[in-house]
Amino acid sequence: MQTLTVSYKSVPQYIPWEVVTTKRNVVPRKLRGLAASPGIVEGPCTIIRKLEDLHTVQDGTILICEIPSPALAPYMRSLRGLVAEQGGAQCIASGYAREHEIPAVVGLKGVMGTIQNGNVIRIDGSRGTVEIIG
Repeated sequence: MQTLTVSYKSVPQYIPWEVVTTKRNVVPRKLRGLAASPGIVEGPCTIIRKLEDLHTVQDGTILICEIPSPALAPYMRSLRGLVAEQGGAQCIASGYAREHEIPAVVGLKGVMGTIQNGNVIRIDGSRGTVEIIG
């Protein structure tokens, strides 16, 4: 297995990738977004593609969603962490995460297509990184 670090000069600084390659397939292992709420947590993740599916979120999971929404508010207490494909440091999900002291990373373009439901991930909300562990 080779480790290759790729840095794109035309891509904004908050989207560098650390890539692990095995022969022909390239799998992103560490993603960088915007730090939204400090803390480090790891565990299984649940991907929500529609807000109507929020009722399926189990206690202690790391939630991955596309667009942060006020509809997340009732579920924030039961989450271990939050990752959002869109949003910024001042978005509604960032505020909820800080209020409930839950590590969060937002503005992580492509996370919905990279991480799969049930993957074990590590979030560093202070640095804005999400790492796929298993």
